[in-house]
Amino acid sequence: MGDKVVLGYWAIRGLAQPLRFYLEYLGLPYEEKRYYKPEEWFADVTSAPLNQHVLVNLPYIKDGEELVFESQALYIYLAYRANKPELLGQNPKEQVTLASIRGVLQDLFKSLIALFTIPEDKYEAKKDDFFNQEVLWIAEKLSKFLENQKWAVGDNLTYIDFQLFEAEEILRNYKPDVFTTLVGLKKHNENFASLPAIGKYQSSDKMIARPFYPPGMYRWG
Repeated sequence: MGDKVVLGYWAIRGLAQPLRFYLEYLGLPYEEKRYYKPEEWFADVTSAPLNQHVLVNLPYIKDGEELVFESQALYIYLAYRANKPELLGQNPKEQVTLASIRGVLQDLFKSLIALFTIPEDKYEAKKDDFFNQEVLWIAEKLSKFLENQKWAVGDNLTYIDFQLFEAEEILRNYKPDVFTTLVGLKKHNENFASLPAIGKYQSSDKMIARPFYPPGMYRWG
């Protein structure tokens, strides 16, 4: 293990933003390797040590000689690295609920990406119907589930809350009027934003406010 872990990802929010919140909450010393251009990533991925790993991908964590790839694996690795395995769920019920929310969130993120990648010449005409038919019902389902509890699995914070917060931030920025009607998501969003480590990070110069998605490839972000 190294003195600092390194989080490697593009210089956008994307898949890494919940991990940035997570690292801040965990209090682990870390630094970022932000890739601003594809050629920067291609130079690294074709060189040691990244080119020695079959599963190489973004985002990644480098911890001394240890390299970990794939987003969901990073949450598990970092929880143990910070001696906070409770963030993976403290009992079978929490772990099952966490997995269920993760599945719904994956559907939500996929629908949002499909929305924001509608061809440019069709986006204005289709965006509202697509949001209402393909995105909103998933958000409403999550919101209803969260109405009567503080965190995704109940009383205890887990790593899925960090991913949930990023989904909420996308919805809050894209459709602010709609987001205010999603009572459960709005309450969760406010609870998460009030965590001291998160508030401090969001007001720091380390925070990436935008873009959420790669500029030029997405209609919004």
